[in-house]
Amino acid sequence: MDGWWYRALGLPFLHIGDITLGAEWDLKSPLPTGFTLGGAVCLGKEDNCKTDTQPFIEGRTYVGVSATLPEDNFFIAMVSELTIGGVIDLVSEYVPALDTVSIPGKLGESGIYPYDKDYKTKCAGQLDGYANE
Repeated sequence: MDGWWYRALGLPFLHIGDITLGAEWDLKSPLPTGFTLGGAVCLGKEDNCKTDTQPFIEGRTYVGVSATLPEDNFFIAMVSELTIGGVIDLVSEYVPALDTVSIPGKLGESGIYPYDKDYKTKCAGQLDGYANE
């Protein structure tokens, strides 16, 4: 299949495309001697997947196995940019409860929470007994 099946299986966030399926036969054998299989999956809104606009996650996997020519065996897997902030943005579009959760600066756009330099001062009573660095 060359192209995309948007909203696959009735799910608004699942898009499947570029499906490849093949079989290899040797005339001396009644059974297949090799196969190829692969495709792509995009998770996110249809418009985001079509225009490569974040947030979305796209993955592709292709595999080929040959019993007669082992040097032709292959496997490849690819995934688009994948960060914690991107996953949270993607999930928050489909889980309404996450809209009420405050995530500081979408994890600082870097996937980690910002460092608070006054943390020891704010928690001074809780740090008693620990070595202050």
